[in-house]
Amino acid sequence: MFEKTHLTNSYLNDNRAIDDYLIHRIYRYDKVKAITSFPSNKHSKAQLCESTLEKEICLIKDFDSRVVKRLTQPFTIDFGDFRYTPDAITREIDGQEYIEEVKPAYELDKPRVINRLREVERRLLREGIKFRIITDELTSDRLYIANLWQLYRHRSYPHDLSWMQEARSIFGASCLLGNLQEWLHAQNIDIASLYYSIAHQMILCDLHTPFDNRMELSFNA
Repeated sequence: MFEKTHLTNSYLNDNRAIDDYLIHRIYRYDKVKAITSFPSNKHSKAQLCESTLEKEICLIKDFDSRVVKRLTQPFTIDFGDFRYTPDAITREIDGQEYIEEVKPAYELDKPRVINRLREVERRLLREGIKFRIITDELTSDRLYIANLWQLYRHRSYPHDLSWMQEARSIFGASCLLGNLQEWLHAQNIDIASLYYSIAHQMILCDLHTPFDNRMELSFNA
């Protein structure tokens, strides 16, 4: 039986090189799977994804304030009679850690798949390790996913945000996106800094609605 300590802090913390103790590796070239990387704010290592779904789940988790650390394809667990490679391990803000499996919902209709995952869950729970399955239902709102990609493109480039205090004094606690964009343009301020501030939740909005002139924005206190 595997040791529980192999599944905890060492894989999520940045104080050791992940390459030193990875049991399972995914190579860039694969005859079957299209392996892509996802630079993430949730871990120092780029996340490796085996599908578009896994990459979009990485995107969602990257903007999820409950998630403190997340690492994809972290290790292979040898149960003795079979081996299992999780799609990710996640630590949330309350300290709880989860082994995660990412699957399209239709895959769970296959008896072979669901029976295997139930057995994995049973064995992990026996060791006190939490397990959950994430499906494409989480990515069904395509507008939300598109908005996150828009913010993702601007999030890693720091901007001068000194304009925010003046904007708040002019517009108050909230305003429309179109009005703020017009004001920024008049001040010769890069609109990208607005998306940066939204990505970092300095300005709040409903990301399930379109980025258009009618979107309501709120300055975070």
